[in-house]
Amino acid sequence: MIYNKQPVALGQHEVEAIEFFDYLYLPIKLTGQSNVTVERRLRPIQELVGVCACDFIGEFGLDRFVDSFMYVTAKNKYQPPGQAFNRPGWHSDGFGFDDISYIWSNRQPTVFNSTAFDLCDDDKESMREMNEQAHESLDYVFPDCTLLRMDQFTIHRVGEPIEGVRCFVKIVFSRDMFRLQGNSINYDLDYQWEYIPRASFRNIPQGHKQVPDRDKMDD
Repeated sequence: MIYNKQPVALGQHEVEAIEFFDYLYLPIKLTGQSNVTVERRLRPIQELVGVCACDFIGEFGLDRFVDSFMYVTAKNKYQPPGQAFNRPGWHSDGFGFDDISYIWSNRQPTVFNSTAFDLCDDDKESMREMNEQAHESLDYVFPDCTLLRMDQFTIHRVGEPIEGVRCFVKIVFSRDMFRLQGNSINYDLDYQWEYIPRASFRNIPQGHKQVPDRDKMDD
């Protein structure tokens, strides 16, 4: 299958965060709900949440919005030299799923590639194929603070790490529960999930319902 979809740019947005924070797949909306519940410490990204919700509804419809969970990964912290927040290498968020992801960062933009990737449906093997097929001359980035919408067909990797404080936000709409141990819990929402232990191999946000070769990292 060919993977060659460019992200959709939704403009540049400012985030004024004076406090360090680090959230991993914090649910801010449960399936069946139309309201979003963002705790106070994440108010600096409230505008991004609103823009993403409006864009998702406009693009995919209110019914799918209500039927989806909404998750936030947000990191505002010091990045040491040579140590990126997220996993290295070419990959696809939500590989094999119909999840929709939005990403934003104030510096060190995500790198995309316009190669026409011909990939198998195995997550582990496909990442090897991405690294083999990617043409460096086809790399491209967007300006800092650009909000981007992606799906599983958008191939990307983390940019070269820049020392200093970096703010990164990822908002995901998914039909599945992301309930791996270590994920952030929203105590303002009423839900009781049985959290799944993380595996020694790469973890998938949706849990361990796939065989290990289909599993992928969750950040």
